[in-house]
Amino acid sequence: MDEKKKENHREEHFLKKKMYDVTLTLDPKDLDEEVKTAGVIGEFLFYRSNLKGNTDEQGMVEHDEKFPPAKYEEDMTQIGGRYYQAMTLDEATGLFTTTLRLPAGMYPYGFLINSEIIDPKPGHIPGVSWECFMTEDGTYHEMTEFKPWIPDPKNPPFAPTKDGAQMNSELYLGTPDDMPWLPAANPAVKGLVSYVSYKDIRGNDRTMGVYLPASYDKAKEYPLIFVSHGGGGNEADWFSQGGLANIMDNLIAGGRTAEAIVVTMNNSVYDWNFAEIDQNLLQCILPYLKKVYAVTDDPKKMAFCGLSMGGITTMYTYMHHPERFSYFGAMSGGFCGGEGFTLENPHLKDVTLLIGSAEEDIAYNEREIGVPSTIRALKEKGLPYIPYFVPGSHDWFCWPAMFTYFASEVLWK
Repeated sequence: MDEKKKENHREEHFLKKKMYDVTLTLDPKDLDEEVKTAGVIGEFLFYRSNLKGNTDEQGMVEHDEKFPPAKYEEDMTQIGGRYYQAMTLDEATGLFTTTLRLPAGMYPYGFLINSEIIDPKPGHIPGVSWECFMTEDGTYHEMTEFKPWIPDPKNPPFAPTKDGAQMNSELYLGTPDDMPWLPAANPAVKGLVSYVSYKDIRGNDRTMGVYLPASYDKAKEYPLIFVSHGGGGNEADWFSQGGLANIMDNLIAGGRTAEAIVVTMNNSVYDWNFAEIDQNLLQCILPYLKKVYAVTDDPKKMAFCGLSMGGITTMYTYMHHPERFSYFGAMSGGFCGGEGFTLENPHLKDVTLLIGSAEEDIAYNEREIGVPSTIRALKEKGLPYIPYFVPGSHDWFCWPAMFTYFASEVLWK
């Protein structure tokens, strides 16, 4: 895709969004403890991107100014970072409520109860330190003592497996016309997501997530896409936080990608031992899929992608198995030095690699695992790659956009 089309793709997904007023409500009766104060906390921050024209290997983590919902303007886009807004108790209903005006999007959130909000403590840097969060006036605060927020009891996160825990509720605003990772309006185009048990490389029972397209037919043979989470994540992350099934539903329905089976796995349980993850994929996951589902055995119809540590896993798979997979997507992760990471495989010139990150991403820097150093190494070897960068940071606003581009503009071309 040329640079003009890339720019159009970014504008389609990040700018000129419809606005929505959403009222969030907390019923104290849903909780075990008495609620004296409450507030909503979530990733409701925005910024102005400087990304245009910067799609090469030059890292540019700039820490641009972030804005709360009340200061959102049309040329802004979502970016990771926590925002807190106090809720008001309605004496008549006994409910805590607050209203946000937000552009279309997918927002993780929860509730913070019975916490005293203070100015940042000495040594805690607003906008940088994890303890700090922005409030309505655009200034930063924190809690006197850290308390984990709770998910919305009326909209709990889906935790499908024992290892698939999710912390946040998800707020969906808008339609697929706003962005393809929002739920499809037509139930007829929605695929099926299930979590299935298999025996892993260590002999333990593990779970993988499997997406089947809406018109799945056992008599057919489908392309296969493996998608890895990042550090601390699990097999449910991409479906729960990344809108992965929604993306596939909408792209397939719109004729923008081919029907495919999409599989997520839990790589955290192997402590990011890339060789073990690799063998678990080839010796355990893939044989199970071939036995149970109508998956292809054609390398030209097989892809592997992932975010952050999953991006590094993607690079490891790319280096070791260009004969088994033809498409790779490294999102917010490059490759590590050391054993197993080399660009000497002669088949690397025959596969398609997408690599990139968000504009203010911790992977868009000069660390060894950073995207810029990886791109330079690819250039030095004369290996083909497709660079793609999006607004945002190391967050779930970045990765759904990158997967959308990977699925719609890179796969099966």
